[in-house]
Amino acid sequence: MKKLSKVLFCCTALFILITGCSKKEEPLMQNTAEVSWSENFDGNEIKFSVKASPSRAVSMSMATTEMMLALGLEERMAGTAFLEEELLPGLKSAYDKVEVLAEKWPSYEIFMSKSPDFVTGWPVPFTKRGIEYSNIVKNNIPIFIPNSMKEINADLETNFNDLLKFGEIFDCRERAENFVKMQKEKLSAIQTKLEKLPNKTVFIFDSEDGKPFTVFEGYTANILKLIGCENILSGKGVEKTWGQADWEEVVAGNPEVIIIVDYGVSIRNDDDFKGKVEKLKANPVLKDVSAVKNGKFIRVKLSEITPGVRTVDALERIASEIHGL
Repeated sequence: MKKLSKVLFCCTALFILITGCSKKEEPLMQNTAEVSWSENFDGNEIKFSVKASPSRAVSMSMATTEMMLALGLEERMAGTAFLEEELLPGLKSAYDKVEVLAEKWPSYEIFMSKSPDFVTGWPVPFTKRGIEYSNIVKNNIPIFIPNSMKEINADLETNFNDLLKFGEIFDCRERAENFVKMQKEKLSAIQTKLEKLPNKTVFIFDSEDGKPFTVFEGYTANILKLIGCENILSGKGVEKTWGQADWEEVVAGNPEVIIIVDYGVSIRNDDDFKGKVEKLKANPVLKDVSAVKNGKFIRVKLSEITPGVRTVDALERIASEIHGL
C-alpha cells in the first residue's frame, strides 16, 4: 500500500507539472473552426456551437469545475458553483482564481451578471432546481453537459471523450489528449497487477431510508469492472444508474465487499463512513452477508466513483484495498 501511495503521489505531481508546462507550450487560442454538439432537454434536442473559445465560462458542478481546472482553464472561467466536497488538492490554487457564485447554484440574476458565454455541469442545474435551461438558451449561451453525466451506459471512455470535448471547445486539444493518455497508461499499469487475481463481488451503499440507495448500472458499475469488481445488482434488468433496492437483494447477492459512499465533508448530507458501517453491522438481515461477517468495508467519496478527473486515482486505491495489492 505504501508503494502504491508513493506511485499515486508521483503521478499526481507529474500531471500537475505537465499541466503547468502545457500552459506555456499550448496557449489558449481562438477556435479557427466551429465546434458543435447537442443536448436534449425535456425531449427537445437543442444544438449548440462555439466559433471562438469561451472566455467567460461558468461551471455549475464540482465535477465539471475540476475537469476544466485540470485542463488549465481557470483563466477562461467567470464563475463556479456547487463545491459539494473538498476540492482535489492539486487544483486548489487554480480554483482560488475563479469566483464562487454560490454554495449550490446561483440565481439567474447572479449568473447573468457575469456575462457568461458558456456554461457546463450535471443536468440538474439546468432544471427548475437551478436555472432552467430555457432561460439560458434564450440568451444564446451554449450549455455543455458531459455525456458521462447523462448516459445510462456511460463508462470511463465516455468520460475521457468528455475531457477531449472540453479540449475542442476551449482549443486546448493537446492538453486534453495528454491528460487522457496519462490516465489510460496509469489504468493499464493497475490492470496488469490484477491480471491473475479473481474478481470480487461488491455492493455500493450510498444511504438508506428503509431501503438501501445504491448503484445498479452505468458509470460507477462500469468503472469498477475495470478493476475486477462486479456489482451484485448489475444485470438484473433494472434500467437505472442509482436507485433504491431491497435488502433481500443484497443478501441474495452476498457481496464480498461493501463500498460505502462517505459524505462526511459534503454539502449533500453529513452521513459518514463510520456511522454507515455501524448501521450495516447492526442490521440483522445482513448478519450472514460475507462482507459484513468479514468486516470488508471500503470508503469512497461520491466524486471518486462518478464522472470527473478522479476516477483512475480512485480505482488504484480501491483496487489496492479490495485485492490486497
